[in-house]
Amino acid sequence: MEDNKVMTEIGGVMRPNTIFNADALKCLAMVIMLTDHIGAFLIEPSDPAYWPMRSVGRLAFPIFCYMIAEGAYYSRSVPKYLARLAVFALISTPPYNLVHGSPWYSPDNINVFFTLFFGLAAVYSLNGLPQAVFRRLGKVSLAENKKACALFGLPLCGMCYLAAFAMGTDYGEYGVAAILIFWLLRKRPVVAWLCFAGLTFVFFGFYIVVPNEFGSLDYCRINLYNVVTKLVANPDAELFYYMMKQMYAPLACIPCLLYNGKNGKREDRKGIFVKYAFYAFYPLHLLIIWFVQLAIK
Repeated sequence: MEDNKVMTEIGGVMRPNTIFNADALKCLAMVIMLTDHIGAFLIEPSDPAYWPMRSVGRLAFPIFCYMIAEGAYYSRSVPKYLARLAVFALISTPPYNLVHGSPWYSPDNINVFFTLFFGLAAVYSLNGLPQAVFRRLGKVSLAENKKACALFGLPLCGMCYLAAFAMGTDYGEYGVAAILIFWLLRKRPVVAWLCFAGLTFVFFGFYIVVPNEFGSLDYCRINLYNVVTKLVANPDAELFYYMMKQMYAPLACIPCLLYNGKNGKREDRKGIFVKYAFYAFYPLHLLIIWFVQLAIK
């Protein structure tokens, strides 16, 4: 009788009984990301396939953010999770730069693993880290107080957000904010995706337009720094609405709302291989694309 239910409560959230477990969602995101990167690095913008591939590709990053938020809840050790993201962020640096036509390291190209790292670190700073610190200090009552933990971790969370912005990581502070939304509203996935759609509209639906010294216009993404330094401080600056391919990102809610709340099979060695294959796919596919770039030059 239980198997005939359309929805099942898993981890405090009502989930649909579908085939979309965590591994299936990650595989889908990888296929979408590969499609996006083939369009970005191997196809000319004048090609009819370019914009469809790039637009579909916008769905990959929100799925990864959603999975990071879920991983923060289910992970046995968030510090180890953070360590894995940090290691693969470093491993991915050379191929990410090379595929962009830069030297193996460039401060102008900081890959998305760094964004995911800062997003998970922001979540951990609001929850697990304050609890661990308070327990280490013998303050058990504070460790069990959610408000105290949040107040303690809020500055650290802000530092993670600012770090992604300052480093200019791929998707930057937008990605950190997305992960926080999916984690804070985890028990209300529909509301979380509506908030994510609003976040996407603010970050990518509006730009600050500023005339530069060469007489042309600079289009600056909306964030607190640009609002203060460009929109407020520059009398010639103005808001400009621009619908771009990133506005397709909220459509990632379709597969994610079909997520059944379950992980793939990870009990055996094969499961461990699959787990690390998800991490390795990012630098490997970028490296392969770079080799293809060299071959077709």
